Amino acid sequence: MRILFITAGLGYGGAEKMLIFVAESLAERGHTVSIANINTACVGNVRPVSDKIKVYDAGASDGMRGLRRFKQLSKLKKIAKEMRADIIVGFALYPNAMARLVGRSLKIPSVMSERGDPSRTYNGVVERLLFRIINKNDGGVFQTEGAMQYYSERLCKKSRVIPNPIFVNEKIEQIPYEEREKTVVSVGRLHNNQKRYDVMLKAFSVFAEENPEYTLRLYGDGPDGENIIKWCAELGISDKVQLMGVTTTPMADICRDGMFLITSDYEGISNALLEAMATGLPCVSTDHTPGGARLLIEDGVNGLLAPMGDCEAIALAMQKFADDSTLAKTCGERAKEVVLRFAPSKIIDMWEEYLTSLL
Repeated sequence: MRILFITAGLGYGGAEKMLIFVAESLAERGHTVSIANINTACVGNVRPVSDKIKVYDAGASDGMRGLRRFKQLSKLKKIAKEMRADIIVGFALYPNAMARLVGRSLKIPSVMSERGDPSRTYNGVVERLLFRIINKNDGGVFQTEGAMQYYSERLCKKSRVIPNPIFVNEKIEQIPYEEREKTVVSVGRLHNNQKRYDVMLKAFSVFAEENPEYTLRLYGDGPDGENIIKWCAELGISDKVQLMGVTTTPMADICRDGMFLITSDYEGISNALLEAMATGLPCVSTDHTPGGARLLIEDGVNGLLAPMGDCEAIALAMQKFADDSTLAKTCGERAKEVVLRFAPSKIIDMWEEYLTSLL
């Protein structure tokens, strides 16, 4: 099977991580795999890609936006022809639309892959137009049932729910809960519109009033780093919040922390939450849309869920772990079961079987 993946970047975000996992795993199984990147103008942290995969530059930086998209489509058609692609798979918004347009023009099956919350994506005029195009793909891959149900009945019938895998590629110290540090840790892009660091900091400030020995550690970078510093100052918690920067070994870095916190309003399936659970951290998560957290966490059994945007409820959940070491330890141990539930071999089996079925 010759597979062309289309992406809007090869950075360290969750969608890019999943894309490279699927592409490299399928290449290891003997398939011919290429990646076309339509956003090569974006510089900075770029994930390495196996030399078994050819990465094409499908970017276009000159001209008006419509003209740039036209040039990108032209490049993508040439790439698909050059590699004699059997199937085209898009990852995220524009790549999903482009997969459909290129696939239709070349009479090649196209698949879209939803990596977030579609109810947050299709709000503008352009996005609604893209939605109509994306719905015409020959198939789709979704992380949750909630995300899939947003799309047309026709597309849903041809689609599959395939969750993210959990990767355990790092040496993780097995730290007894009693020896863990008095820290709350979070890992993610510093992007407030999705991750809601304003809510996280307010919740932590409430929690810290009763638990002054705790600090908050934030791993990641992004556009709201300066805002986070400002909000910490306004809340009087600057001395209790540490900005740790980007980590390429998140599980090794957080294994000594006391608990994990994620306060997103929306996620697909959070890789950071999966990794924290696999590490054995007691986890507090908002019950974000379109259902990824609830897929991973059974409230009170292997973690705690709190309503989105509710600072008091999030602080109370953290307080439960701080007050009840037995609950924290039990949730942390049960959280490790995600390693079996979401083993990479199971997930790539599902991808391979599904893509093959479309041919």
